[in-house]
Amino acid sequence: MLVEEVLERIPRATFYDLVKRKYLVIVPTVIGRAVVVGPRGRVEVLSMTRFYRPRATAVADAVLLRRAIRIAEREGWRFVGRNPRGRIAFMGRNGERLMLIASLRAYSTRSLRNTLKRMGWYSRRKQGEAEGVRVYHPYPRRFDRMVKEGGLEVRALSEILPPDVDAEE
Repeated sequence: MLVEEVLERIPRATFYDLVKRKYLVIVPTVIGRAVVVGPRGRVEVLSMTRFYRPRATAVADAVLLRRAIRIAEREGWRFVGRNPRGRIAFMGRNGERLMLIASLRAYSTRSLRNTLKRMGWYSRRKQGEAEGVRVYHPYPRRFDRMVKEGGLEVRALSEILPPDVDAEE
């Protein structure tokens, strides 16, 4: 989450106390200051190693994916899980399945096609069993050919960007 979103949920003093005690860490990203679990939170709360600090681009993508998940949930989809790398969310609704992908710069048409191939999406599509794919991207027109092939919906990244952030920064 971004700092502003966290401060809407918990008192300011509590939040900054958690940051001071290293349960949380503020990571500056191109979309704003985001909050991640800090070294002490990783060890004491999550029982993980404390030696990990995510890159700012990965944190920004996680914030965007979280916002995309919230939009899908308002449309009636239910969160099912994420892929191991955390860049793709899986949603379900009345037996339908949806993959959500949101990223500032991670996917070109080639990389998205390769990702979907690795996940077996094209073979499931041929069998009529593939889930829908919704991609949030700063340049949605790049995917027009893939959209015409079917099963892919591309939305402008501006739908999930925080206010006052330009998609082309």
